[in-house]
Amino acid sequence: MEMKAATLTDIPKGIKVVEMPVPEISENDFLVKMHACCLCYTDIKACMHGKHFYIELNGLPWVPGHEMAGEVVAVGERVKDINIGQRVAVAPFSPCGQCPPCKLGSFRFCFKAPDSFVKPGGFAEYFKVPGDGALLRTLLLPDNVSYEEGALAEPVACCLHAIRKAVIPLGGDVAIIGAGPMGYILMELAKADGAARVFMIDIDENRLEQALAFGADEVINAAKGDANRELRLRTGFMGADVVIEAVGTAETYKMALELARGGGSVSFFGGLPGGSTVEIPGELLHYQELTITGTSSFSPDDYQKALKLISTGRVDVKRLITHRFHSLDGVLEAIELSLKKEGMKKMILL
Repeated sequence: MEMKAATLTDIPKGIKVVEMPVPEISENDFLVKMHACCLCYTDIKACMHGKHFYIELNGLPWVPGHEMAGEVVAVGERVKDINIGQRVAVAPFSPCGQCPPCKLGSFRFCFKAPDSFVKPGGFAEYFKVPGDGALLRTLLLPDNVSYEEGALAEPVACCLHAIRKAVIPLGGDVAIIGAGPMGYILMELAKADGAARVFMIDIDENRLEQALAFGADEVINAAKGDANRELRLRTGFMGADVVIEAVGTAETYKMALELARGGGSVSFFGGLPGGSTVEIPGELLHYQELTITGTSSFSPDDYQKALKLISTGRVDVKRLITHRFHSLDGVLEAIELSLKKEGMKKMILL
């Protein structure tokens, strides 16, 4: 049986919709018919530069897409509590729970995670969920959660992981650099975690206006002046208790350190391009007594809680979707729109 998949065959942006066999499942696997898969900027960077661990391990061709949801259509005989017909969101990988990193709670570094990735990827008509850890990475969608909302549980989980590590003080001031989709999710979670004020910082006036509409308390356009000076004027010359960098450039990493108050914390959430370096003035670290964290990915618990936040309406992900495509042919157009910074989340629906 054949299926279609949007496949990266060349760098950059060599995306083609090709025919390939539907994945065969073993007794430990199950098969999902994809109904919603959202484009992530990680996919875009991989399609532009080839910087992705899967490509580095296996080369091309590669099927991107890891924010996905669909319907279970086949189940291996040893898989428990997953049944044909269930509506599910599926995380791209599953930690084993037994290796040293997993036992320390560092699931992102699971020794066996690379072998657990969904095959071939989310931008395919069907994908296989391999291995014994199905329940750790599978969310059964409630009736009030659509496939497209379920697909967005993955980015919410990544943001929740960052918020947890940042430790926002109750009533504190939070500054978020980057008014993109992840910045908006981080803003909602920061407010839910007790932030009194969230300042959104960007260089795009349209996105800053949208940030106000989405609930940001104040916005600062870093292209129109000194963002550090402006933030301190608005915080009694203190700076932010917590700064979250959600862009991923050397310039914004340094800005994040400057925006934090003495004794505050900085979370580096935006991923830098491979090989990047950041020059940091030593006095910002030593004399300002800053706490710095970096986060990537999420834990199974983050993923479960992300769905609860979506299903109860605490996080509204649907308003982030600005473009919907009802064909895998839309993947390349979605990438082009994202590179032009048009709209927010782009969703492929089948």
